[in-house]
Amino acid sequence: MSFKSEHPDYKSYESTEFYVSDLPSKMNSALQGFITRQCQDARTLKSVINDIASRVPMEPTTNWGWDFLIEDLQNYVASLCKLPFHKIMDFFADACTTNQQFFSINDLNELLEDLEIGYILAYNQYSRTTSWDLRDSVSSRTEVVEATAQDVKDICTQTLDHLMQAKEHLANTANDRDRKDAIRDCLSAMESMLKTLSGKSDIKDATSELRLTKSWGPDIIVKDGLSLWDRMHDLYPDIRHGNPKKSEITDEETFYWLERITSFIRYMSKVHNR
Repeated sequence: MSFKSEHPDYKSYESTEFYVSDLPSKMNSALQGFITRQCQDARTLKSVINDIASRVPMEPTTNWGWDFLIEDLQNYVASLCKLPFHKIMDFFADACTTNQQFFSINDLNELLEDLEIGYILAYNQYSRTTSWDLRDSVSSRTEVVEATAQDVKDICTQTLDHLMQAKEHLANTANDRDRKDAIRDCLSAMESMLKTLSGKSDIKDATSELRLTKSWGPDIIVKDGLSLWDRMHDLYPDIRHGNPKKSEITDEETFYWLERITSFIRYMSKVHNR
């Protein structure tokens, strides 16, 4: 399985200790030394260089001598390190799987740790496959939204769609607008769910209907969705596109409110499923 298949949202990962979506500046020189140390002879080194060539892609080397191949290695590794992060991780995994006689997974993991890369390559001896595990201090910006999406996928497709849009904004947050769009989409997800559960076409009417049934738990929880809806539009009036009144929001505020909104969505979905 490719790295991107295992970690499709790796660009949304965060860590104060490790690189999780890009490479450290010293990767180029460190990788040259690593490959040189792992390859026992010119034949293996040429095979690795041509494997890199196929990934870049670029013309394979026609050299055979060790010294000439070492010179080639510099250019090929430099080109490899310019590729997207996930393609370099695939090179590591494939090298340790197809060339296991020469490439040591333990040595690779030591290299990754030394370079402060936030992943560990694991090997399953029964299936003879590798997988990428996250280091403990790595977290995902989209984790709370993903967990909520799992709870609502069988209840309301509109809610799920809005959550997936929020996930996209969180994975590529560059400014206030992206943060507000993530909150807006989570609010829309909550609105769609309340309308679906109540059969009403307005969030206020939906909340009133659900409170009247007395089957959704404590009143203070059931009305919290509407309270959050009103508070978000009051604090951040431009959360909806087109409002000329500007507001600012930090990452910390964004995730506080997203936790609140998604927690409410998960609560309502769990009560519904019960």
